[in-house]
This record gives sequence, C-alpha cells and structure tokens, in this order.
Amino acid sequence: MDQIGRVLVMGAQQHPERVLLKTTDGLTRTYAEFDERTTRLANALLDAGFSPGDKIAAWSGTCPQYLELYFGVAKAGLVLVPLNSLFTKHEAAFQIEDSGAVALFYESAKADEARVLADEHGLRLMPEFDDWHVPDNEYDAFVASGAIALPPEPDENSLFVISYTSGTTGRPKGAMVTHRTLKNTARNHSHSYRTPQGSVCLYYSNMSFVATVLGLLISHVFVRGTIVMMTDVDGPESVMEAIGRERITFTFVPTPWIPAMTELARQHPDKWQQVRTFVHSTSKAPPAQMRRWAEVVGHRYLEGWGMTEASGSLFTVTDVDSVLKGSKADDFYASAGRAAIDCGVRVVDENGDDLPHDGVSVGELVVSSPALVIGYWNRQEATAKSFRDGWFYSGDLGAMDADGFIYVTERRNDLIVSGGMNVYPSEVEACIAEMEEVAEVAVVGGTHERWGQTPVAFIVRSAHAMIDEQAVVDHCTQYLARYKRPTSVRFVDDLPRNASQKVLRHVLREQLHS
Repeated sequence: MDQIGRVLVMGAQQHPERVLLKTTDGLTRTYAEFDERTTRLANALLDAGFSPGDKIAAWSGTCPQYLELYFGVAKAGLVLVPLNSLFTKHEAAFQIEDSGAVALFYESAKADEARVLADEHGLRLMPEFDDWHVPDNEYDAFVASGAIALPPEPDENSLFVISYTSGTTGRPKGAMVTHRTLKNTARNHSHSYRTPQGSVCLYYSNMSFVATVLGLLISHVFVRGTIVMMTDVDGPESVMEAIGRERITFTFVPTPWIPAMTELARQHPDKWQQVRTFVHSTSKAPPAQMRRWAEVVGHRYLEGWGMTEASGSLFTVTDVDSVLKGSKADDFYASAGRAAIDCGVRVVDENGDDLPHDGVSVGELVVSSPALVIGYWNRQEATAKSFRDGWFYSGDLGAMDADGFIYVTERRNDLIVSGGMNVYPSEVEACIAEMEEVAEVAVVGGTHERWGQTPVAFIVRSAHAMIDEQAVVDHCTQYLARYKRPTSVRFVDDLPRNASQKVLRHVLREQLHS
C-alpha cells in the first residue's frame, strides 16, 4: 500500500473534484485531472521504451510539469534523478554519470546546455518543460499519447528518487529514497506539520531542492490537500499577500525573511489568521528573532530539524503547547524541538557512547526513523559508515537537554549554509585548486547579513603568481552555481595546520572576525 502513485490514485477516488494544484498565474488541476495526466505520462514513458528501474534525470525549477513528472515516474516504476536548477552543466554532469541516468527532462531555459549534456553523456532528451500557457506544446502532446489504464505497480520497497546530497569531505552522494520511506515521510509530516485533510500549502521554493518536494508537496497530496504554486514571487510582501488571497493554511518562512515576515504579520493580521502552521526553513536563525516571530504568530510557530537522508522528513519538531503554555526547554527558541513521532534521537561521543542530556554536552546527533533512506547510491563505504544498526549518524553536532529538546550547534562541521543552500567547502576548494596560480586553498563560512553565511576563500599563491581576487571569482563563475561562489578572497602566506597537517578551519574563521 506504500506506492507513491497510489497516494494520488486514492486521492482522486476520494476527492476527484478537489483542486490538487493551482498556480498564481491561472492553472488549476483537480485530483481527477492530475491523476489522469500522470497515468498517461507513466504509460507514455513506458511506451517510449523505458523499463522499471531506469533512471530519468530532471533539470528544472518550479513548474507544474515537474510535479507531474514525480508522480508519472512513480506510477511507471522508474527512478527520478533531480538536478539542481542552479547547477552549471559541469556540476550536473557528475550526477548524470554517477546515477546512470538514461534520459533528461529539462526546462526551456536549460535547452542549450541540455543538448550538450545529451551529446556528451548519451542521454535521451525528453520534451522540455515549456510555458504551460502555450497550447499544443511538445510535453503535453507526449502526455496525451499515453493510455489511461494504470501500469503495473512497482514494489513499495523499490527505489523512487536519487536525491544528491554531500558531506564536507567527498563527492556528492545520492540518497536512495524508496516509495515506502517517502510514504513514511508523509505519515510523519501529517502530524509534525499539523496538516489535516484539505490543508492548503503555499509553495514558493525551488522544486530542484528535492527535500521540499518530498516533505511539502507529496506530503500534501497524502492529506488530499491543495498546493498553490507561486509563479510571481517578489519578496516577503508578495508571499504575505498570497497567504491572504489564497486562504493558505500551511507555508514556510526562510531564515532571511523572518524579520520582514514578523513585521508584515504584525501589520496585517487579517491575512494569516486561517494559517495553522508557519514552518521555519533553511538555516538556523537567532533565537531572539524566533521569539519575536512566535510572539506574533503564536501557536502557528513550528521549528524542526531534518534532512535529505530522512526522505525529506523531520527528525525533531516543536509543539503547540510549548509555544502557548511554555516549556521546560533550556532555551526553547534556540532548539529544534523534540523527537518527532516514530523517531529516535541520541547524542553520542566519538566512541559512539551516549552523552548526558544536560543541554551542554555536545556530540554527534544520531537518529532512527522509518523515513530513513536505504543508503547512498553506489557508495557502500559511505553507507556503512553513516547507517549502522538502524541508526543514521548524521554528522551534525548538537546537544539534548533534560526535557528532550535538541540543539543543533553546527551543521555537518564545516558545512556552509548560505540562504538555506548547502555549500560544501571541498567542492569550492576543488574548483579553485584547478587554477595553476593556486598552491593551496581552504574555504570557510563567513557571516552575511542577508544569507546567514557566505563562502570565503583563503588562498596561498603559487610561486611568483600574480593572481587576484577577480580572477578567482571569474573562474568560479564558470564552474559553480552562484550561491557556491566565494564572495571574498583572502591571500595568505600559509594555511594554519595541526600536527597531522590538517587545516585548522576554526582558526581561519576566527581570522574573519579579527
């Protein structure tokens, strides 16, 4: 019963005329319409010669066709490989090769680069995601070519999505999401996100951020909700306006917008009274900001901690009573809440021994959840290291207080979180190190007023090299997405190291504030 395609089929049987998807520029699709289109898409893919288990890549931002592709792939028993729409073709190429993708869907803006990738990697190009307003486009014709009878269902333990994440010390890893682990995410979130049947979700993120699709969109289909997809986001003001106009009951607020949304909510209480949940998303926010936010929105406040390795679900979450009645947490607004339903959280030292729940003993956060992915694609060693005896060793550091509240103190050690996007220093360093004028390089996170953090590169020049900051930035512009590029470059005589010759990144971070 845990096939993702069946979630939609049952929703269409129960509420055929309910709106599943609405865009702010005019598209409306009911559950019945969406179900039929995705069944046709599934059959069109199978008729095109793809077999269950084949990997289909997608390179696009937010659009209705992308959500259809998720469910079409699910019904066909294929595997989706989402590529970040902010990636350059150099970055996308690795994931295509690593996953073994055989075909590529793409948005119109990526057409030229998609053709290059297809030529270089033997991909079959599928119809592009064109403007849905254009009648008789190639994608719609492809969908219409498929039959309306459901194809055979995949096994619920079959691989469904390869969602690429990464550690700070190696190549990107493909987290393997199955139908069952994702269905468990939906079950988790119906409680954690406080989303009853018919919940109305305002979505204004980028669908190539896979966890938002798994955790927000598919979870809303599970509760037979309505997804309102914003196509005209123009800052917090436009989001607050849409919340009121569309009578939204669930949405998220990214860290950079917390101050502005707090003031807008204070000024326009009539627009958001129907909201049940405002989820804080992306990077950590100062506790004082979160307290002010909660003082305005009250019980609608929600904080949590999760990641791609949980199929996009939360491990920890706050509850209504803690906001309304107070809690015994050491510092509630600095916490990520307590373990979610069906989840376990431990704090362990370097030997794997449990640390006391005193709120100050910091160790690795280790979790169990029915939504955990089944491992990393083609990464047996990494899988064995992170997934042990039913527990996932997250790499995140944190503490737990006596009342079970979790405090995430650092995201995967040296990870840089810029505007909610994960930037892995090793990837930026590898790019810069390709320059002949660079002898050594280390990248750390510096503070940024808007994005929280930003990459800063410390570089030791090669002998007699005259490389300057602009040359480094120009090189990174060619190979890295905008959010990964260093916004500051510092040239130094040498990098600080310990006795084992490992770079002391904390020393570099301290230099940024000296």
